Amino acid sequence: MNISYIFVQYKAVIFLSLFIYVLFWLIITILKEAPIEIVHEYDTFTSNLDFILIYLSKCHINLLLIDPLVLDYLFVQQLSYKQLRKRLITFGIFNDSLRLLEPIFSVNNFSVKLSNSDHVFIEYDQQIVHLAVLHLQNSYFLIRKNLLPLPSDVLLSYGDTLRVIEPQEAKFRRRKYRFSSPQNASHFLWLYNISEFIECDHALTKEMETNYHLYQNTSQLDLTIRPMRMISNALNQLEKHHWLAGGTLLGWYRHCGLIPYTQDVDFGLFAEEYDESIRQYFLGNSHVYLWGTLGLVNDSLEFRLHTGQFTFDLFWAYREDDHRWCGYQVKRVKYRRIIPLLAKLCSGDLFGYRFTVPCSPIDYLNNEYGYNLWRKPLEKNYTWINVKYHSIWDDTLWMYAIRLYTRDGKPRTDKYAINWIANQLNSSPQMLSTIRNILLRNSLNN
Repeated sequence: MNISYIFVQYKAVIFLSLFIYVLFWLIITILKEAPIEIVHEYDTFTSNLDFILIYLSKCHINLLLIDPLVLDYLFVQQLSYKQLRKRLITFGIFNDSLRLLEPIFSVNNFSVKLSNSDHVFIEYDQQIVHLAVLHLQNSYFLIRKNLLPLPSDVLLSYGDTLRVIEPQEAKFRRRKYRFSSPQNASHFLWLYNISEFIECDHALTKEMETNYHLYQNTSQLDLTIRPMRMISNALNQLEKHHWLAGGTLLGWYRHCGLIPYTQDVDFGLFAEEYDESIRQYFLGNSHVYLWGTLGLVNDSLEFRLHTGQFTFDLFWAYREDDHRWCGYQVKRVKYRRIIPLLAKLCSGDLFGYRFTVPCSPIDYLNNEYGYNLWRKPLEKNYTWINVKYHSIWDDTLWMYAIRLYTRDGKPRTDKYAINWIANQLNSSPQMLSTIRNILLRNSLNN
């Protein structure tokens, strides 16, 4: 039996075996090509966004959805993910995730662009996934400005400027999607509006140290920074806009810290955002408590907080035409400190923590102290050029406009409180009984 006879008799079997052999090696070759495998998975998905996200998940990239428009769409308006239509969507990634992205550069389907080690743009069929790298800086993350040219119709929510994300204020969790998102999306969006990050004047700080021998007072810092963080965190949780004001803002910008000889800390707040949740939070607070209030809710309101060692003042700023004003009170005399409108607030670093500041601190300081006059430190005899006389409190209103509180949050009716209020009123001894009765009435109403 020769070979030709065998071939003729078993030709079909031989061709079938050869076909199976070729098919087997073809399948092995396909399975070895990992980037190609995803193309077959993609057929079951309805969007180009899913195509990119599936591949990133295979790279074990922890994606944090931070795109404001998409967060509002999915979690505030609670609209359908399948109906989402946005050409560029931004996700945050941690710095150590960059090394995991290397395989995507070899995928023919993707157009990948890198802006230093700060931003990655992955495009597939007109859909762009923007990965903004979170760089750890002290107690927060910074997202740097993008340097790559982008199409004119593409606008960045992160990468447009230097921005900050504070982990404690924006906790993420995994839901039903291929990415994590903030636990409280609406609060994250509130924080986004103050996330633009600006620097203090480091050159001016060096001048303060070199020419004036003004250095940070470490004992002062121990008394101030922790309560300041507690106040700021509380106001952020209550979603009340606030900013470093007065001498505290001056210290931040000129000294990149606090003025070494400062006696208190000032915060400004928008009067239209006031509600009683602020008073209730600080009444009897174990760390920084409401010591007293001056003014009325609709007129010159000021909270004086205390730790037992240091004072923290909250001033409410009332909008009027193209500016705002804060009440400044000496005895019965009402003054108004005129400040800019503050259409936008930003963030800055103070001793390694994020605090809210005016976006144009120089304009704010020029308005308070005079054009560039604040650049020279004065411990005494400095003046505010924006303080204007307004009126005088009458007896009745002023007595109701002053309240002192005990450390456990109760209205004070003791001798100290009566004398302190009488001193503010320039009252005669005959007025003391009236003051005492008003204090007692106020204590019963609280």
